[in-house]
Order: sequence, then C-alpha cells, then structure tokens
Amino acid sequence: MKDEEQAAYDKALKKIEKCRRRGAGGTTLDLHGLGLTTLPPRIGQLTELTKLDLSSNHLTTLPPQIGQLTELKELLLYNNQFETLPIEIGQLTELKNLRAYNNHLRTLPSEIGQLAKLERLNVSRNWLETLPREIGQLKMLSDVSLSNNRLTTLPSEIGALTALTWLWLYKNRLTELPPEILQLKALNELYLHGNPGLDIPETALGPTYEDVRLRKAMPKPPKEILDYYFTTRGREGVALREMKLIVVGWGKAGKTTLVKRLAGETMNPNEQETHGIMIRPLTLGCTDGELRARVWDFGGQHVLHAMHEFFLTARSLYLLVLEQRSDRAETDAKYWLQIIRSYAPQAPVVVALNKSRGLARPLDRESLERMYGPIVAWIPTECLPEADCPGAEATIVKLREELTAAAEEQWMPEPRKKFPRKWVAIKEWLESLDKDEKNYLDYDTFAHECTARGEPDQQKQAEVAALMHDLGVAMNYARDERLRDTTVLRPDWLANGIYAVLRANLFLPGRPLAPDALLTPGKLGEIYTVAAQEPVNMLKVTDYPAEKWKFLLRLMNLFQLSFPLNEDGTQQLCPTLLRAEPPAGTDEPPVAESIRLRYEFPVVPAPLLPRFMVRMFPLIQQDRLWQRGVMLRYPSARARVWTTAEEKYLFATVAGPEADRAELLAIIRGTLLELFCEYKELPVTEQQWFDGHWVPRATLEKFGVLEPEWTEQANGEEAQS
Repeated sequence: MKDEEQAAYDKALKKIEKCRRRGAGGTTLDLHGLGLTTLPPRIGQLTELTKLDLSSNHLTTLPPQIGQLTELKELLLYNNQFETLPIEIGQLTELKNLRAYNNHLRTLPSEIGQLAKLERLNVSRNWLETLPREIGQLKMLSDVSLSNNRLTTLPSEIGALTALTWLWLYKNRLTELPPEILQLKALNELYLHGNPGLDIPETALGPTYEDVRLRKAMPKPPKEILDYYFTTRGREGVALREMKLIVVGWGKAGKTTLVKRLAGETMNPNEQETHGIMIRPLTLGCTDGELRARVWDFGGQHVLHAMHEFFLTARSLYLLVLEQRSDRAETDAKYWLQIIRSYAPQAPVVVALNKSRGLARPLDRESLERMYGPIVAWIPTECLPEADCPGAEATIVKLREELTAAAEEQWMPEPRKKFPRKWVAIKEWLESLDKDEKNYLDYDTFAHECTARGEPDQQKQAEVAALMHDLGVAMNYARDERLRDTTVLRPDWLANGIYAVLRANLFLPGRPLAPDALLTPGKLGEIYTVAAQEPVNMLKVTDYPAEKWKFLLRLMNLFQLSFPLNEDGTQQLCPTLLRAEPPAGTDEPPVAESIRLRYEFPVVPAPLLPRFMVRMFPLIQQDRLWQRGVMLRYPSARARVWTTAEEKYLFATVAGPEADRAELLAIIRGTLLELFCEYKELPVTEQQWFDGHWVPRATLEKFGVLEPEWTEQANGEEAQS
C-alpha cells in the first residue's frame, strides 16, 4: 500500500475507533474524501451506525463486514470506482437511502431486492446494462435515478414499484419499455430524454429535468408520455410523413414562380404578386420513401413580416429566395435568416439565389452559415424557359434535389415520428372538410369529432390541435383562452384577412380606410367590403362574416399587431396603419439635455418597434406616433424611440429631470431587452452617445463610465460561490 493510501486507511481506522467508542452516540460516520482505496473490515463493529458516508474516495469494493451494519438507514457511495456491490448489502434491511452514482457499476446484486425499506436509489452515471428482476421487491421505493447508464431494457418487475413517484432514465440506450410500467400510477415525474431508440419526440417527452428544476417548467405528466409511447408502437402507430416547406423572401424575388417550377409548371411572365399566403402540395422523393410537403408561399411585402409569428414553426423546412442580381442580396440574406432563426433556431434552410441564369453571386456564405446555420445549400436558380436560358431547367432540378436532401431524417426527423392511428383519422377528417364552404370550426366541434374517432382525452385533443397547427392542416391558438374556441381550417383565410387589414390605407388612393389607425369590428367589416371589390379583389367578403370580426381583432392583439384602447378589446390601435411621416412635435430632444442610446442589428426585425409601442402604450404621448417611431412621457421626462429606413439601428433619446429621465430610460431599456430575448439568436449591440461618439455599453462599463449591470447570471454565480 502506498504511503498516501496507508495514511488514508489509518485515518479511517481512527474515525471508526472513535465512532465505536461513542457507542449509541456514534450513529453517523463521515469518511468522505479521505482518498481511501480500501475500507477497513473493522467497519463491521459499528452495529449502531445509521449513516455512513464513503463518497468521493477511490474505493472499488466493500468488505463483507458491511453487512453487519443492520441499523444503517443511509449509505453514500457516490464518486468512487465501484464495479459491483457485495451481496452482503442485502443484509442492510433498515436502509432507506442508497446513493452510488458516478461509479463503474456494471450490475446490481440480486440481493438488493432484500432492502424492503429502501425509498431512494440513485445509481446514475454508471455502466449498468441491466437491472435485476428483484428490484420489483422494493415496494417502498419512491425515487429512482438510473440516468447516464447503458440500459437497453427494463425488467417487467418494475411495474411492481407502486410507490414510485420519480423515475429518471435520462441518457440510456433504451429501445423499448415494458407494458408493466403503466402500472406505476403514483409516478409524478418521468424523464426519458436521451434514449433515441424509444423514438419519442421531444414534444411528447416534455421539459427536461434541468428545465423543471432550474427554469421552473412543469414536467410532462408520465401518463401522457407513456400513452404516446404505447399508442404509437407497432400497428398502433403510423408516421405521418408530412411537413411544412415555408418559402420566404422579398416581393418580386420570384418565390411563387419558383414554387410553381418545382411543381413542374411553366413560368408565367405576368405572375401576380402574392398577397398573404398561397399553399400548395409538393412531393419529395427521399431515400426512405416519399415525403409530402405543404408549401407555404409568403407574400414578401414589408407589411407582412409582422405576421410571420402566426405561421412560422420550428418543425419546418425553409426555402429563402433571394434575388441574385440585387446589390442587397447579402443584406437581404441576413434580414430573412434572422427572421427564420427568431422562430426556428435549428430548422434547416435552403437558399435559392434566383434570377441568376445559373451563375452564383459571391456572398460571404461562411459568415452567414456561422451566424445563422444550419444552411443546407446555396443554389443559383433561373425560372426562364429553357429556350430563353439554356441550363435553367437544371437549376430547378438541382434545387429540388437539395430540398429533398434537406428533408432527409438527418435534418427533418419529425415527419418520421410515429403518432397514434386515431390522430391520423382526425387529420384525415379535417382535410376532408370542404374548405371552400367552411373556413373555420369551433373547438367544441373539433373536440366532439376527436372523441368520435377514439380520442376522448382533452389533453390529447389539445396535442392533436397543436400538431395540426405545426403541420399547417388547421391553425389553433389555444394559448389564449379567448381564441381557443376557433380552429382555422384555411391558413390563407387567416393570413389574407389580416393582410387586408394591414393594407387598408393603401386600397383607395387618397382615401385611407383607417386614417387614425384605429380598428373596431365594424371597421374590419368596412375593410373587407372594399378588399373584395375591384380593383383590390383580394378576398371574398362572404368568407369574413361579422361573427368573426372580433376573433380576428383579438388575434391581431395576441400577436402584438395592435393594442386595445378599451377593456373588451373592441377598439384597437394598429401601428402598421399609422402615417409614415413623423407628426409635428416629434423631433429628437436636444442632445445637450439627453441620454442617447442606439441599438445596432444586422437587420432590425420588422415587428420590433410595433411590439414596443404595444407594450409602452400607456406612456405614449397623444397622437405622437408614426410607423417608425413614438414619443413617450413619464412622469416629467420625455423620450423619442425610432428606427431608420436602412433597417439597421433603433434609437432612443431620453430628456428631462435627472431622476425622471433615469426612470424612463430604465423602462425603455427593460422593455427593449425583453423584446430582444423573444428573437432567438438576435445579435444586438447597445451603444451610448459619449464624448461625440457612439460607444458600446460594455466598453463604458469596462472603463467605469457606467456601472456594471446586475444580471441573473452574475447573481447566480455569487450565490453558488
């Protein structure tokens, strides 16, 4: 034995002897972190011991004498090098808590089944490949952690653990679950994340343990997880093999023509600009079979960008269409990629460099991919007839090939996930409805039809509604109780209805329909009447009856396209309908009296300022707001907040008495920072005007000009230390 090992052994002997002499007073023995490689057999003399801490040593075995500690209630063995536990551990019949995580355990002895009073078992971060069947004898077991092991199956006897409330199986190699696990009626938390062989999507697994403990998320009820698993096995489950392909880009980039060419149609040189959304099918021949895509072709007008949150979802494939010949191609790429990443951080993107005649324009693709990946491919495309542009057809073929590659399981596993067959029956029923006659249905009808097709569970019905929303079959905004009662069957009905409202002041030259930007249900009716007539002719007025005007108005408020001016929300102000020019009295306060902020972006997200207005409405000075800016007052301080036409900066200048100015500045900054957090992966630099220059806030803090800000992260680190 090495000197340091002998020293640790001797120290342990002294502690054991001291504990023995205390007799009944020595019920706890702490041998934590001594560097032990061997535990002295004399440990067996401590027959009155109730707690033994052997954690954070170098132990590989326990002496048989451990079995003599028949009064032991708590045994801590974590952070050692155990490969097995002795069979004598089964003699510890009073044991309630066994913690042996972070070892090298390959098996647990069958004698563990004799620990009839065991309540907590933690053997995470070991090398366990199986569990003994005798584990089913532990009727008192309530908490079990088996994470980070090599388990491929669980014994059927696990169903006998009827007192179990918490089961952690995170990061194993499970390929199936025994049906007996359904007998665990007391189970409150179940974590199966990190077991790809179970083929359970993240949405069905719910929040991770870290999300629940650190971020206060609500754990997914185990019954729902297990119901999903067992209703999608074998004949009970089926993969939908459907997805959304969302096409975005500026107007006149050629999106609609490109979509039609992908479907085998010829180019129409007089193609009309898309208003709202057009949806059409497209079949992709993936290596594992055909995959059906619903292609959503978004109109590219700037006013539409604030609507994207209605429809952009994470489980989609994106096609970004840029006009290759435009000098703004790289700037446009940043703008649209930022919008995509705001709603779908990891969704695959294919970029079409359109109107290129097959020639690729130089772009800093490496930087764009680093900032906004994953970008699967960059494809120069041309929609002209082959006779006018030889090689044009090959660019369309190449684009289709790359879209198909991006739809493979590597990028898009969701379409291959299995769902209960009864859910497929519900989807087929929704698709069978005559959507020319029925644009929407009430939620009670939807729930009734779910029940008729074998899904009576209300929570499951909500999951079906969410799935149909993600697939684009039918839209439902259940997160707002006021909107939950309506399921939209035609997304284009919703998009075109709101698009008409946002464009209302442009329909009649010189006669805006909402000159004051105020909306009421009746005003929506007036807008739809005009939108249905020549020369606008963008919708059918019969599709938008009076009974749905309030619903559409509420939906605009939900997505912060408008904000209510009264309690019932029947009067709302829509920033998009404001005048383009700043009204009188909205000049920037004098610099000498002000604090000036500037936020720099690759591109300012289109909905950002309207959302800021919605949240700051109580502080807005009457009639002093326009499409790109707003004047605020609180209490005696005043501020101007605005964006510029080049879509790169947002400015905020605050003036007034020092205390009031500081308070208003804090409100503005806090609101903006909250909004920035809603855009995932949004690069933004806060700057302040100092000594004649715009200087990053981080620099001013570093050199002591500004006090460093308190943050939750810093506070957490301080508490931890």
